[in-house]
Amino acid sequence: AKLVSKTQRKRSVREVGQVVRKQIAKIPGVLKVDITTGNPLGQMITGTGGKSIQVEIVGHSFEETDTVANQLKDIMEKVPGAVDVSISRELKRPELVIKVDREKIGALGLDMDTVSESIKTYIEGAVATKYREKGETYDIYVRLEESNRTKIEDVENLSITSLYSGKQIRLANIATISEAVGPVEIERQNRERVVRVSCNTFKRSSGKVIEDIKKEIRKIVLPADIYINFGGEAEEQTKAFRDLALLLVLGIILVYMVMAAQFESLLDPFIIMFAVPFTFTGVILGLLATHSTLNVISFLGIVMLMGIVVNNAIVLISYINILRARGSSMEEAITQGGRLRLRPVLMTTITTLVGLLPLALSRGEGSETWQPLGVTMVGGLLVSTFITMLFVPTLYAVFENRLKKNGGAKP
Repeated sequence: AKLVSKTQRKRSVREVGQVVRKQIAKIPGVLKVDITTGNPLGQMITGTGGKSIQVEIVGHSFEETDTVANQLKDIMEKVPGAVDVSISRELKRPELVIKVDREKIGALGLDMDTVSESIKTYIEGAVATKYREKGETYDIYVRLEESNRTKIEDVENLSITSLYSGKQIRLANIATISEAVGPVEIERQNRERVVRVSCNTFKRSSGKVIEDIKKEIRKIVLPADIYINFGGEAEEQTKAFRDLALLLVLGIILVYMVMAAQFESLLDPFIIMFAVPFTFTGVILGLLATHSTLNVISFLGIVMLMGIVVNNAIVLISYINILRARGSSMEEAITQGGRLRLRPVLMTTITTLVGLLPLALSRGEGSETWQPLGVTMVGGLLVSTFITMLFVPTLYAVFENRLKKNGGAKP
């Protein structure tokens, strides 16, 4: 089945996915449901292909890690906003466990490699030769007939040939064979066994869901040799935020250094930079108005705004300095500069906003990816423009009056 175009339906992909989950939950006998409604591009940016939140349980014991995994699954299912909770370790399946006595095989001239390869050849098979016909090559597998490898007794009667003595040794004489249940696949991370409990989110941000999960995890008493890590798309997003925050700080410092070189002053760039904090206010208001969350794309918009929002203040402050150099008083320079530079500032801002509005208001397919970027930049530009025209000149006058009273030169 395929969803109709986004313009032809009223519900989002996540809402449709939630409806499907509820309908599947009514079907008896369903053991596992996994519905992915995430953004493929966002997964490529963060480098993950799984669910939004993953809790990694690292430990050697299958029994202990399975117990902790089931406890975490119960916790996640009770957390609001967590959906599609699943455990990466598949349901246990019947298997035969062969425990080889290493002392016996050593005394008989055998090693673990010979024993394991012999059993694999008997049960799974091995390539004995190749068959060629009409230019095509086919592998010929050799293994025991199915009737000779279905029971425990059949496995016990398997013969292992010693490479040194050439004698055939019955497997039951060197190993203990028993029936058990175990995982189909064993996942490892840094050469340690790991099981993952993962979930997606619905109508709540990943950060808030993780906070609730961590609160409940603190109440669990973990065995000594087991520890828990957080992974998944949310964890990768946290790492990306950390890197972007560093880039944001570096960007602010570089912008200040460039303006300090341009104005040949440390005070004027400091006044201009006061427009930056209010940009965050505009970003927050824009995200709240559109019911969006802070993600990697919107954070990129914040980094871009750091170099854009100061342009208007640079135009205003530089013209005020020019008027003061021509002999105007500070009050006249601020008043006249604000009046004459209002039109260029508004023209620059309006043209930028008009270019970003289609991005912020888009509702077509794929708009979920880049819409936060448009919303972030539109909200930040709107607020910073008003702050530039009202607050920055006032702050400029306050600093200049203090310098005049103190009789000091502009740094």
